[in-house]
Amino acid sequence: MSSYWCSDEVTPPIDIQSLLTSDLEARSAGSSGRWLVERLEEYCLDPLGTAGPLEFALRLQRDDALARHTLEELLEWTAQAPEFRLVVLVALAPRLDEVARRLGRGRPSADTCSEVLAQASLALWWAPELAEGGRADFVVAEAHRRTRAEQRRMARHNVATDRLPGDFDRALDEPEESAPGLGPRLDRAVRARVISEADDRLIRATRTGERTLSEVARETGSNYDALRMRRARAEGRLRAFYGPERGEQ
Repeated sequence: MSSYWCSDEVTPPIDIQSLLTSDLEARSAGSSGRWLVERLEEYCLDPLGTAGPLEFALRLQRDDALARHTLEELLEWTAQAPEFRLVVLVALAPRLDEVARRLGRGRPSADTCSEVLAQASLALWWAPELAEGGRADFVVAEAHRRTRAEQRRMARHNVATDRLPGDFDRALDEPEESAPGLGPRLDRAVRARVISEADDRLIRATRTGERTLSEVARETGSNYDALRMRRARAEGRLRAFYGPERGEQ
């Protein structure tokens, strides 16, 4: 699933905390929950008077000295005891939600939330190396920094997708694009392996008025946005290929 698409449909914002809380609630039920509490006791971690792992994780979300100190102690063992990681993520969920909202401009996509969680989970491996007092901040900061870097990297490989006019996928109005010379240029580009034969068929069908991009998507069972980006990339390669020759033709 790509974060870089545009649609008229309005979807509810993703909530990291609700997803993690549901996961921990399911995993901490019954004997597995009792086992996790026993593991906390083995590592001499104070459950702060809570009855189970979920209640413990939610207690750690509070901004008081005892909760912060216990969370820092818990983070000391996340590399050695993987079963503690989900508890830590639930404890940090409100802060991770804030990171996702900031990076998603108020409405984070599923990709953004997934990336934030992935980077936070990775940071849990390194948090124990830090001195107590900066571990939780390190995990949140790493989730923000690495997710932002990944967004920037992906942006370089995706076509901008601003909201489109209704007739975008119809033949271009420019006479040179729909002129008879388009076919030979496409043939030459295919022979030079600038574009594939599939790209050639897509451009011929949708840029000559034969069919719209929406029609091609329905006929082939393809995603409209994926086809649009594929055509845009192919046409970008064509422009680069014929750029030096424009003055001669």
